[in-house]
Formats: sequence, structure tokens, C-alpha cells
Amino acid sequence: MDIPSLFMIPSAVSLGKVHSVFPNSTDADFDFNRDSDATRVNSEGLIERVGYYGSEEVTNNTFSSATGWTLESGWSIANNYAVANTTSGFIYQIGGGLTNGKKYKVTFSISEYQSGSVFFGFGTGLVLDAGASVSANGDYTQFVNCTTSGTKYVGFKGVSFTGKINNFSVKEITGDRARLNYEIEGGLVNTKPSLLLEPQSTNLLTYSEDFSDSSWTSQAVGATVTSNSIVSPDGTLNADTIQGNGSSTFVHIRKNINLTTASHTFSIFAKKGTNNFLAVQAQYYSGATNTAVIFDLNNSIVTSGSGNIEDYGNEWLKCSYTVVISSDITGRFLIGPAYNGTTIEFPSTLTANGKNIYIYGAQLEQLSYSTSYIPTNGSTQTRAAETCNGAGTSSILPSEEGILYCEIAALADDSTNRLFSLSDGTSQNRIFLGFNAVSNQIRYRVQVANVYQADHSVSVSDITLFNKIAVKYKANDFALWINGIKVDTDTSGTTFSAGTLSELNFDSATGGSPIYSKIRDIRVYNTKEMTDSEVDILLTKITS
Repeated sequence: MDIPSLFMIPSAVSLGKVHSVFPNSTDADFDFNRDSDATRVNSEGLIERVGYYGSEEVTNNTFSSATGWTLESGWSIANNYAVANTTSGFIYQIGGGLTNGKKYKVTFSISEYQSGSVFFGFGTGLVLDAGASVSANGDYTQFVNCTTSGTKYVGFKGVSFTGKINNFSVKEITGDRARLNYEIEGGLVNTKPSLLLEPQSTNLLTYSEDFSDSSWTSQAVGATVTSNSIVSPDGTLNADTIQGNGSSTFVHIRKNINLTTASHTFSIFAKKGTNNFLAVQAQYYSGATNTAVIFDLNNSIVTSGSGNIEDYGNEWLKCSYTVVISSDITGRFLIGPAYNGTTIEFPSTLTANGKNIYIYGAQLEQLSYSTSYIPTNGSTQTRAAETCNGAGTSSILPSEEGILYCEIAALADDSTNRLFSLSDGTSQNRIFLGFNAVSNQIRYRVQVANVYQADHSVSVSDITLFNKIAVKYKANDFALWINGIKVDTDTSGTTFSAGTLSELNFDSATGGSPIYSKIRDIRVYNTKEMTDSEVDILLTKITS
């Protein structure tokens, strides 16, 4: 018996859409939104950036000449650079292609920085919708809304700024591309992708890849950083080496940063070199307790402290750990090769031997768990929250009886409700299924005319692993199946009138409790023409 489902995802993605395999119709496709780019692991096992953008909006954005530009005092254009000399004036042009209400991806580079600050902006008569002010060398990416009507101006405003600008680009975000992420398991890429949905997060570290930058190396102790010395998890030669130089009994680089009251998760990609151990330590000033973790890069385990390791192939490991900050405080994060698997010390015997490890992609985010990599180069960067909703119509979704199935893994066991739902677009009539706020629990509810017909939770060993889950709904016959086993039944309750259910959403039906997770499969079955025995056979088959 092979009963076709009404939905099956993920099958493909396109501009602002996640497509279902429902035949001859787009009614089963989801509307996807994320107002930024993001990264995924592609089918080759490499980290890549994902997004859809329009054509270039700026004339002569390469600064090959002054054509198209208006330069106020202190600005000039030379050798493909916009050059500022202690100016608080504007360099701008009329941006006729810009549209009120649109969001744009803006990139530019600052070099030969000496003083002051500068910011990018749109505007009417140079009253700007400004991006973030910057005051250091680096490559910058900003996402800026255009909220002005009428003639648009686009350009930069200096604030006593001396430095150079190039690599300038302004492109409309024309659509958001969902991420089909390929898990790396045992060092190999799983050929079946999952739809990755994540909350908003910001990488608070301004240089995630360049550990030779002064913000890291000015704090180095006994360590030498060699840039671009090995191929990183994104497939290019841009990972760095940390090596002991014999000048100290400690070997590390560190980053100073102000921390606010919240959970913070630090992560970094690391690979063993001539040393097998990575030490990461969070230090808080004002006498607060230090937190340290040692990762065994040879055996992919944590040997000291509490942390997590994920395999990214080619011996690269994503090492992460979480600290809870109880009050706003100044702190720093230390990274270096550890002597062994039991102590955070970096003895001189290590530095004398010049032992090293490789690192890439440092990230600090104000969350209780690590999310996908957010690259930075000179400023913090934010990945926007993702939504995926709006699939289905009342003509194709089964209301009176059916099966709602998924193969899904939570991003973390973080004590929050994370749900997806079949509904009429309200919380009055819905079936939801997902992760409970109670640790490692799966929950489902059938709610008809705002009356609970079935509402149950079942514990599993680990919600962060992929579990195959299905809820059967039928009048006086509700059941939950997990990994081939019927784990819950309820024999009392009504279901919906024909044509009631009209939407399949990745939230609780009204926008709450979005199911940030990895979704390998989701299906809806209409069981109205099936016998009870056939339904049980189908449930066993799809959840096993």
C-alpha cells in the first residue's frame, strides 16, 4: 500500500517560496520570508551564503571616475576609491531606481582609516535613512529600509571622517531564499536535506574570520596568528593558524567585549594541527567566575567543562558553549591550543614546540544555543528571523480525519513551545504538533471551536535528533506515533466539519511559537477512504 500525501516538503525553493510536491497546483506551496541573507551547508558539505537580490542601484559604484557623484568639501574620487579628508560632508548621487518601502542590501569597504566615522544612507534632500555608523577598516554589509518618497539620494555622510571607501554596492532584496541544509553525519554529507528555520540572531564579534585583526591580536599572549593558511569549511583558503611562539607560558588570542544580562553562546570552527586540543575560556571582569571548556579535536569530544561539538567534515569541528551573564559586565573570550584534555593552562612546553591549531568563523550570539554561522568583517551582523506559512486551502486539506506527519529535529532543548499547525487561520480550530516547553517532550493538540478534543505530551530521548512523528485525528480516535511506535491514544472527542482546515503553518496558527527547527519532511494524509487497519499500517510505515 502506498497512499500519496497531500504535501511533502522540502522539495525545492525559489524566490520567497518553499515548494510542495502537491500536483498541478501552487496551493500547497509555503510563503517564506527572511529579511537578510544567511548561511547553509550545501550539497557539497560547504558553508555558503543564501539570498536573492536585484541589480545594482548605484551608478558608477566602482568610483572609476566622479561621473554621477556630487562631492561636498573634503571628498574626492581617485584610483577607484571615494577618499575623505577630515570631512563631515556628503558624497551622494540621485538614486532614481530606489523605491519607498523596499529593503536594500548595502555593502562597502573602508580602508586606510585614520579618524572619525562615516555612515551610508538613503534620503530626500540628504535627510537620511541611515545605516550603522562605522569607524574602522573592514568590509561591511548592512540591510537598510528606504522610507522616503519623492526623489531619492544615496550616499555617505562623514563625521570628521578620514579614510577611503570602495567595493560599494546597493541591491534590493527581491526575495528570500529558504535554506535546504545538508547535515554532515560521520564526516559525510547526508543526501536528504532539511528545511532550516531559525530565529533572529546577531554575531556580536566584528571580525569572525580575520584573527590577525588588531581587535584579536592586540590581546594575544604567546601566540602568533597566520592568516589564510588552510582551506576553511566554506571551501576557500581563509582559515587561520594559532601557534605558540615561545614568548609566554600561555598561548591564546582574545576578544574583549561588553556583555549584557542574558545567555550568550560562543562558537568557533576548529581543526587539529600539531596539537589536538582547543581551549576556549570566557572571562568576566569585576571578579566574576571564569568559564572554560577544552575540546578534543582528535576524538570530537569535550574533555573539560560543558560544551558541544558538531562535525562539519574534513576534520573541521564546530565547538560551542554557553555562558549565562547575570549582570551587564565587561568580558573577554580566549581561544588557543590547550596542553592536554584536562587543564586550561597553556604551558611553556607547548610554546617551545610551536604547537598549533586551525580556526575559522568565530561567533558570539545572545542565545542559549548556537545557530548557523553569521560572517562578519568589521561590524556586527544580524540574520533576520524566518517565517514559513500559508500553504493549503480548504479544498485540499482534510478536516474530518487525516494524518499530520513530520520528520524533524529541534535546534535546542530550550524549554520553549515550537509548533506547526493545521488550522482555519485562527486558534479556535487547529491541530498543532511540535516541541513542548517541557524538556524533551513532543506535544499535540486538537482544538475544535476552541474546545480541546485531545491535548497530550510524550517524552523522547532527545528532541535535537531527528524524530519521525505523526498525529492521527478522527472523531473519537486520536493517536500519536513516534519512530514507528504508537505512544498515545485518546478515544473521545470530535473533529472538524468538512472544509474547516485551510492553512498549514510553521507556527501555532496565529504567529506564536514558531517551530524554529530542522524539517526533513512534513506531510498531510487524507484517511477518509481508508480502513483503520490501513491507517495503522501507513502510520507504522511512515514513522519507522
